[in-house]
Amino acid sequence: MQLNRRQTLALFGASVVAQGFTTLAVAQAVRKLNILVGYPAGGAPDTVARAVGEGLRSQGCTALIDNKSGAGGRLAADILLAEPADGSAVMLVPGGNLTIYPHIYTKLRYNGLKDFAPLATACEFAFGMAVGPDVPAKTLADFIAWARANPGKAQFGSPGAGSAMHFIGVQLAAQATVELRHIPYRGGAPALNDVMGGTIPALFTTLSNLVQPHKAGKVRILAHSAARRLPGLPDVPTFSESGFPALTISEMFLFVAPARTTVAAQKDLVAMLSAAVAEPGVRSVLEAAEYTPLTLSQSAIASRLAAEYANWGALVKSTGYKSDD
Repeated sequence: MQLNRRQTLALFGASVVAQGFTTLAVAQAVRKLNILVGYPAGGAPDTVARAVGEGLRSQGCTALIDNKSGAGGRLAADILLAEPADGSAVMLVPGGNLTIYPHIYTKLRYNGLKDFAPLATACEFAFGMAVGPDVPAKTLADFIAWARANPGKAQFGSPGAGSAMHFIGVQLAAQATVELRHIPYRGGAPALNDVMGGTIPALFTTLSNLVQPHKAGKVRILAHSAARRLPGLPDVPTFSESGFPALTISEMFLFVAPARTTVAAQKDLVAMLSAAVAEPGVRSVLEAAEYTPLTLSQSAIASRLAAEYANWGALVKSTGYKSDD
């Protein structure tokens, strides 16, 4: 059947209108997600959040990374709980903020296991201890000997009081029977800068923060908390190899939303975030920084957090540490 000119123009017009509606529908489908990070730009949580944020593009989502540093990540948690529970905002958080903080902060405004809904994991990671170029120690045993001989200089930094890294340092000091003064920072990046600059001699932080400075000769990683040596750091022993098996510890970065977020919104966020973490480009970025990409269900995350809450509770109690904040 042949179409006359009027019919052809009518069909063409209908096609243009249809394409316009399709374009509009696609534009409306692109959503925005605010990802709160309780630490400064350049640190480990920020780096992971930005990597996953790039992966979210393929899910039709534009991610805004919102760094709300302060109070060891507690500020961001308070802000998230004040946000509408409609799935428009989530927080990337180290597991320890939910499982350690309740044991040490008497004025904590949230319950880490009840007030947040775990959505998706991003990765699992180890912690590392490093010294700056002014410290002569080449091994962990060397550092312990140096700390005993220089009690006035025996200090270590961490990304914050009450963090897993703070307590790893406390455990090391107790097990090595050496005095180590803790210097808390607002994130791993500023602590690392002070170690490289010689302001403090050592720090405990997320291992990924230390990889490039170590390879560049700006710091020396003396040991890390993974169960075995890592392919990217074959010259660095574990704490276990160095005589401290109790310091074999890993943690996860996970995304959470307010617990009152609807089941439908949570389901949408879980699917979107999990797919983003599974993107090959995201996995490559994480693995290059010595992270292990991790995908757990909501129930598996909740179970792991509950177990870590109990483990950290016993450890914190053994140290007698409490914060007045």
